[in-house]
Amino acid sequence: MKNMQNIIKLYLIIIIIKYTKTYNLCGDVMTQMQMLRMLDFLDKNESWLFDTNFVCCYFKANNRQNIRIMLSRFAKKGLIQRIARDLYANPRAKHRPLFVLEHIASRLRQKTTTYLSLESVLSEEGLISQIPNRLTFISKNRSQIFKTPYGIIEFVHTKTPLEILHKNCYYDSDRSIYIANTEQAINDIYRHNRSIDLYEEQLNNGA
Repeated sequence: MKNMQNIIKLYLIIIIIKYTKTYNLCGDVMTQMQMLRMLDFLDKNESWLFDTNFVCCYFKANNRQNIRIMLSRFAKKGLIQRIARDLYANPRAKHRPLFVLEHIASRLRQKTTTYLSLESVLSEEGLISQIPNRLTFISKNRSQIFKTPYGIIEFVHTKTPLEILHKNCYYDSDRSIYIANTEQAINDIYRHNRSIDLYEEQLNNGA
């Protein structure tokens, strides 16, 4: 799976950083040039997203809070893009995935604990006429909405046991996410008290 390949690649990058020369910070102060070098390093390794832990590792920095402050400043300048707490994107990256929002979702939550469903799937299947303004996922973790520069991602908590979470799903290797089948997506909108007006209107029109 692509996700496993990405994880292996990330570990290899960390190993490279550990045993090769990187750019140590002077007093945990990062310059813009140092940040650009790190972004170029990531892009050469086909990595587009990065987190605070990676930055600390790359620069061998001990003061995590200082790194957060500097990342926030660079984000305000437009050098990097803030995706969520401790997660950033390289807007200059040449190696960016085709399905950007799905890729971000897989970094925000482990794909083994989520699947695309609800309005997103119903819209893709033509069961509602309206195109949702977000990707809607069912998740074993808490419900949460992320507003990113590339779109909105919504996770809706479920009590479904993890071992049967993907029972009625399939894995889309292009998008690198699990996706509910039509029947599961319909069940989810009722089970999670979503607005059913658009679905039932389309259902009645097709009757």
